[in-house]
Amino acid sequence: MNDAGVASFFLLDETAVFDVLPDVKLAEHPTWMHVAHLREARYSLILIAGEHLRSSELKVFPDSTLHVRFSAALPSISLDGLTCSVVFFDDKAQAEFQLGTFHFCAGYTPSEWRTVDLDLAWLAGMRGRLLIKCGPGAQNDPTADWLAIADLCVAREGQMKALLAKTHHQMRMKNEIAHFSSVYRNAFYSNVQERQSETAMGVARTVRQLNGLAQAQGFGAQADIVISEPFEGEAAYSYATRLLRANVPQTPPDFQARLRQKVTDHGAIKVLSICSGAARIEAGLSAAIPEGVEWSLLDINEDLLQIAAKQFPPGISLDLIVADANNLVPTGEQWDVIICVSALHHLVELEKVMLFISRSLKNDGEFWSVGEAVGRNGNRLWPDAIMAADAAFSSLPARYRLNADTQVVDAVIPDKDHSIGCFEGIRSEEITALLERWLQPVDVYRTNCFLWRMVNLAYSGNFHLEDAEDQELVIDMVRAELEHFRNGGLGTELFGVYKKKHFFSDGASGR
Repeated sequence: MNDAGVASFFLLDETAVFDVLPDVKLAEHPTWMHVAHLREARYSLILIAGEHLRSSELKVFPDSTLHVRFSAALPSISLDGLTCSVVFFDDKAQAEFQLGTFHFCAGYTPSEWRTVDLDLAWLAGMRGRLLIKCGPGAQNDPTADWLAIADLCVAREGQMKALLAKTHHQMRMKNEIAHFSSVYRNAFYSNVQERQSETAMGVARTVRQLNGLAQAQGFGAQADIVISEPFEGEAAYSYATRLLRANVPQTPPDFQARLRQKVTDHGAIKVLSICSGAARIEAGLSAAIPEGVEWSLLDINEDLLQIAAKQFPPGISLDLIVADANNLVPTGEQWDVIICVSALHHLVELEKVMLFISRSLKNDGEFWSVGEAVGRNGNRLWPDAIMAADAAFSSLPARYRLNADTQVVDAVIPDKDHSIGCFEGIRSEEITALLERWLQPVDVYRTNCFLWRMVNLAYSGNFHLEDAEDQELVIDMVRAELEHFRNGGLGTELFGVYKKKHFFSDGASGR
């Protein structure tokens, strides 16, 4: 629901609030039935030619989408077919907006359901009702023109799959219970169960209902946090990040300690940085561990490689490689550590990169992902995070919402797709899954669902931490982030250590 009590979604099933008009059925037919002539039998709402479904009132948001699964409900329909029209009716303007009209032809019985997904962003801000109309074909013959609607949902991004899974709950539960009661009486399972019952001499016992708390512990409660004072001259971004990390039980991998330990264990090691750029982080690691590491820096930008080179003393072994990380192929050369500092989200050919990393690590080698952006594509926030972030951000006084980039006071956090004109976050959503396809996680730290967006360069300068009010506002933003994170929010910042999952015989043997 939104702040005015109007729903942000509509989900069709037996419990939904909707009308089928006209009120008097034009012909006798079931309201719901299993449509069985297609490959997948599905429980569906039935409309006949001349009838239409009208949903309860809902509000459309910029990320709202429509999903509908439908078909002719009978194997044979009229000779001129039938139509299914999808319309949005704007209550305020008293106007209909056509979303699509779909035809089913006579003499052809498809074996699959038709599914349609429509972006409703162009209707954002409207409040109204969804209409699904069943009509006769071109010759106006309604004979046997029955329309089956198996799925119908309007939802904001990130809600659709969970909502569709909730349809026909009672029917699914009844079938689930019956199915497993039957399965576990099959000899495949029952023989073992019977032997164990005889051995245990078990008897039937009473069962009880699990009565949960009126409100789940912690959900919706204000997050308790450990608060420390800001350092002198500390920026809001740094202070907020430091507070966040102090209040998350897990800590990021200590890459400096791991590098030192590898040098201790092996005497001398090789480290490759992919997309190293100016190599600020790598140079810092080299300064902390100045002996025993041969560094290779790989980047497409030779100018940045030269900036990087000047940060390493002449005595440090430094190999500069000009290459496009999107076109990496294994060469047989292997490294003890391959590192990538916040750059995977700029790469398109992630599968090639993962193959290169997997084949270019020594058998006991590690891949380090440092500060990787693993949010939504285009450097956007996840749908639930943007709603939580906007709630916290919009409550700030206007002067804290002044955007340094645009000089405009933002009502909510801009959620633009930054991959449209460049490679910023081009495949961010896939990074963690691809890492785990190719590599084995050893130590993974993932947090910061949206906090960084409220204190990044656009807004950080609005906060002056020597002012008690400003400090308290930053603490409140950290608290909002922690509430969201503790209730299942997905972090967008990844620090991870991974090892090889696959050993190959075509490269160097490694250790």
